[in-house]
Amino acid sequence: MKVRVSNIGGITRELTISVEKGLTLYKAPNAYGKTSLTKALVSLLTSSITAADLLNVFSDEGYVEVELDNKLYYRRFHRIKNKIEEEKNLIMDDDRSLLLSYFSPENQLLARIITGDENVEWFISKTSKVQELKAKKEELERKLAELKTRQEELTKKYQEIKDISRELERVNEEIDRLERERKNLQKNAAQTIILTRQNRLTELKSRVETRQKELRDNQARLEKLDKEIEELKQKADQTLKEKIRSELAELDKKLQELSSKKNNIDIEIGVLNRVLDEIKESEKEHASVCHVCGSKVDPSIWKTRMDIISKELENANRSKNELLTELNSTIARKNELEAKIKEIEKAEKMLAEKQIQRENLAIKIETIKHQIAEYERQIKELEEKINEINEIYSMGEGESEIDKKLEELKKKRGDLEYQLQTLGVSSKILEEITTVQNQIEEITKQIDDLQREYIRRLTVIRERFTEMATSLLKELEFDFTAEIDNNYRLIVKRMGAQLEIRKLSSSERTTLALILVLVALKEYFKTPYFIIDESFMTFDQKRFEKLVKYLNGVVDYIIITKSDEMVQLTNEIIPATMAHQVVS
Repeated sequence: MKVRVSNIGGITRELTISVEKGLTLYKAPNAYGKTSLTKALVSLLTSSITAADLLNVFSDEGYVEVELDNKLYYRRFHRIKNKIEEEKNLIMDDDRSLLLSYFSPENQLLARIITGDENVEWFISKTSKVQELKAKKEELERKLAELKTRQEELTKKYQEIKDISRELERVNEEIDRLERERKNLQKNAAQTIILTRQNRLTELKSRVETRQKELRDNQARLEKLDKEIEELKQKADQTLKEKIRSELAELDKKLQELSSKKNNIDIEIGVLNRVLDEIKESEKEHASVCHVCGSKVDPSIWKTRMDIISKELENANRSKNELLTELNSTIARKNELEAKIKEIEKAEKMLAEKQIQRENLAIKIETIKHQIAEYERQIKELEEKINEINEIYSMGEGESEIDKKLEELKKKRGDLEYQLQTLGVSSKILEEITTVQNQIEEITKQIDDLQREYIRRLTVIRERFTEMATSLLKELEFDFTAEIDNNYRLIVKRMGAQLEIRKLSSSERTTLALILVLVALKEYFKTPYFIIDESFMTFDQKRFEKLVKYLNGVVDYIIITKSDEMVQLTNEIIPATMAHQVVS
């Protein structure tokens, strides 16, 4: 990994460092830029470290670059007119890096444990991102509720279609039965022909009634739309809009003039106040020489001059108050006109939408009218043919009970067909029900998975912490144990007796914080490098070496900063056979 830093914090010249995988110890004197280098590296993992936090206050340009696995990551800054422009390509953008990539006194977890704070629930919540899981689960639950509501609506609609279809089938069967019965009662072929045509005539009339009802409904909708469009046209008055815009332009011009006048009056008031102060001082000292022009004056004249200037100052303040009143009135009028412009634009948008709806509805009405005209043409032809047959055969029979029943049934059939047409096709409804059911099952599975992951994330760190604490504390030869209880508080015991964390040594508290970070790194977060500020580490050399070797198995790059008189990058903790040195 190659690192290049320039004009970041205290680093005022280009610093180039090559770091190999494993442990690297960066030695440098105090105030040499170790903290700036660390902040620069962490800034490539989170944008919560801003450009203003990084760029040297006396520099106009700066950058931090890391070449890692043949990819270049960077943050480059340019100060332009007191504003910092930035180009960036981050390794990641995760603010957990502040907790899990840099271990120093600034680390929030370490700081709280050092003070004796036993609560680690906030740390687990932040590093495991359980709140994000919870929010995602709640969003899915809302979507699931919507889908179930839709499923209930579709199921109810599908059941209605089935009920109407069964009723329609029964009506058709009854019509068929009655028509067969009536046919058997016909005395001759003429009657059969007439009845057949009458059936067709009845059917056509039923269709006309259905279409006419549909036409009336749509015409009522059209009439309502026309009223709404007319109202919107009045609201979207372009003449009024242009008039308002013209008045707004005049108001802007007037505001500029009023602001200019106010500035001039403020300057005048300031000058008068200064002159009045000079006169008061001269009057107090009974000065015989004017401080402004240097000429000799009668000391008694200062009182007169003071009255004159006070009067002028009073007039100037009065003018300013009058001007402020006019300025506020003008601003209020401008706000009122801008609100009216917004109302007109809203009406224009609604007008366009309503006009499109009207065009579509008008097309539909014309289609229905054409269908009615065609049915009426067929009805007229049938009636003429029936009349011809009646004249020929002079049947002279009145309407039978069967005919009345058939007419009622066919009218009912027309109503049922219209209801089916309104509800839709049952196969499509059933297909949509199946789709919604599949979505419900999928979302339910996602919610269950999120719940399991939520519980896993909250419980795994407790288990892993206990395991790692038991192992690592024993290896480091500490004589206490540690675990996280059900309330997510650190519980420490020595010889079976519970201790307060604040009573542990600083190295013991530091170890607890480091174990928590290691568990989070293993379970929740993958960082390319881990930086330790050794200045606060109070471990003896033996324990420190064991900790570093343990870290070496968790993170690819471990960088430890250390104060030293010489500037050097080295690997002096690992045995000499594994050591490497990189010159900066």
